[in-house]
Amino acid sequence: MMTLRMFGDKMKDKIAEVMGEKYEVKLETVIKNNDTEMLGIRVTARNRNISPTIYLDIFYREYIDGKTIAEIAEEMVSALRHGMPKRKLDLSFFTDFEIVKQKICYKLISAERNSRLLKKIPYIPLLDLAICFYYPIENEEIGKGSILIHNSHLELWHASVQDLWKAADHNTSRLYPAECFSMERIMMEMVGLRSPEERTGELPEENGLPMYVLTNRERLYGAAVILYDHYLERIAEALKSSFYLMPCSIHEVILLPKRRGDDSERLREIVEEVNDVQVESQEVLSDSVYYFDRKKKRLCLLSGGQRREEAFSEEADNRNI
Repeated sequence: MMTLRMFGDKMKDKIAEVMGEKYEVKLETVIKNNDTEMLGIRVTARNRNISPTIYLDIFYREYIDGKTIAEIAEEMVSALRHGMPKRKLDLSFFTDFEIVKQKICYKLISAERNSRLLKKIPYIPLLDLAICFYYPIENEEIGKGSILIHNSHLELWHASVQDLWKAADHNTSRLYPAECFSMERIMMEMVGLRSPEERTGELPEENGLPMYVLTNRERLYGAAVILYDHYLERIAEALKSSFYLMPCSIHEVILLPKRRGDDSERLREIVEEVNDVQVESQEVLSDSVYYFDRKKKRLCLLSGGQRREEAFSEEADNRNI
């Protein structure tokens, strides 16, 4: 049985044969979030500046299940042709920071799980997390996507991490407004007992399970709403309570109001179990549990049942993060 790498080499040669000399076909290992390595085939048309990459995992499983190389190659070529831009895209704007900074946003990732990635990108540490930056892009040719900001971009723009933070702090909550809704509500929607409610960034009424989901309107990198200006502080005041934050993924976090007798170590175990069983490895944010202290207006990391506070920058101190 071929390994994934051997399968990739076979598919690369087959696709290059089918696509012809007008295309360059490469087998590449791409590092995704949480230093997850994915093997993919990248196809570049000679007169295009955007190259679709198709990852091999699903197709390799099809091969293991009995599909032939020829059948899989036909399927992959169809997908690649569909994703190929029809014309050369104008990306010249991306060399001008004054233009780019109007849409730069931030997201949260794990610092520990992204040790290799963080060597290549600008970031700001926050507890055991890292605030990194991206540029959201939407084009009728390639659809929605994002460009992760690398150190090379800062050099090109003659910009600093502080410049990125200032731009992202202005843009992210504006482009991706916060949403907060009850866990009880989402569970009922999942089983079809209630239609979706109007969701806003404010705390909804909760008559049952005192748990809430925090995300953004697009449900994309929504865990970053915990950085929004005074957002956690407003929630604490509405609850009249400090609270725990349990990350579901890079896209959302669960908020649990503090109650007497809470077992924070058990909460951490729950987060670990969910990450191990229900969350894709690329989507995991952290196994940690966080605590927002209503009185101190500070976000803390619960370590071994103890609270550990860390400021990550002067901007964070001023923003009560």
